[in-house]
Formats: sequence, C-alpha cells, structure tokens
Amino acid sequence: MGRKVTVAVCTLNQWALDFDGNLQRILQSIQEAKEAGASFRSGPELEIWCRSCSQTRLPLKERLEFDPDQV
Repeated sequence: MGRKVTVAVCTLNQWALDFDGNLQRILQSIQEAKEAGASFRSGPELEIWCRSCSQTRLPLKERLEFDPDQV
C-alpha cells in the first residue's frame, strides 16, 4: 500500500504593498496547515509578490532589465 498524504490548499487575501501583512497571512496559513496535519501546503500563484505597484507599470524593456537588488 502507498502512503497517506494530506494536502492543505489555501487562498489568501493579499494586498499590494502590504508586505508585512502579506507575510503574516502566509505564515498563519502555514501554521494552520501544520496544525491540521498537512504534509504539503499549496497557496495562490502570486502569493509572494516582492514588487511595488510602480514596478508593475514599467515598460516591458525596463521590467526585463529590472534588478530588485538595486532598489
């Protein structure tokens, strides 16, 4: 027989530029998944978004050349 796996799937209410709040919601969902006995946790596609709104409006050429370490 195979092994039993529990997967936690979550959606989060993430906000642009609310980096601390977004991080806290991610960490809280990880804790809840652990408490529920999940082996794996799956979150939304853009759960961790490190750019500000202004950077998302850059022209394509500038976005391709963007280096977040220089900010």
